[in-house]
Amino acid sequence: MKFYYLLPLLILLTSCSSTKALNGKYRSHKAELGFFITELNFKNENDFMFKFYGDLEHTELTGTYKIVDKNVYLKFNKEKGQIESESDSLTTVEILTGNYHNYDLKNESNIDYHLKYKIRENKLFSYRIDNGKLVTKSKYYTNTKKFLLFGSKWKSKKSYLKKIN
Repeated sequence: MKFYYLLPLLILLTSCSSTKALNGKYRSHKAELGFFITELNFKNENDFMFKFYGDLEHTELTGTYKIVDKNVYLKFNKEKGQIESESDSLTTVEILTGNYHNYDLKNESNIDYHLKYKIRENKLFSYRIDNGKLVTKSKYYTNTKKFLLFGSKWKSKKSYLKKIN
């Protein structure tokens, strides 16, 4: 008899679905190629701020995101190559520090996006831009010596964005 009371309660609880939202800041756990850090700050229910910085490059962009089947689709507010400058051409300073991007607008399942990430174990794994495959490892610089006499070397390690707060 207790089972009949418990069954509607279980059905009610399983049918309730919460809206998925990412909150907080995610950052690369290792600098890719020894220089470049990607940082995502998810603000509200669907707004984010994207930072990509390293060697001589610094890009800050804002946009909206959508979560579908453990994938995060990021769409920037600016289109490819669009800048905030009054002139029509890019200067050297704008190329190095400007807030523009070179990501093509893609469409998957009627969702327009520039970048796509996979949510797995509270980490974000990126997809390649050219072929759409999931990136699992990337190169990073290490100070350990390859041999006693030779210099530093490169290693491949898991590449993901981890939550920092």
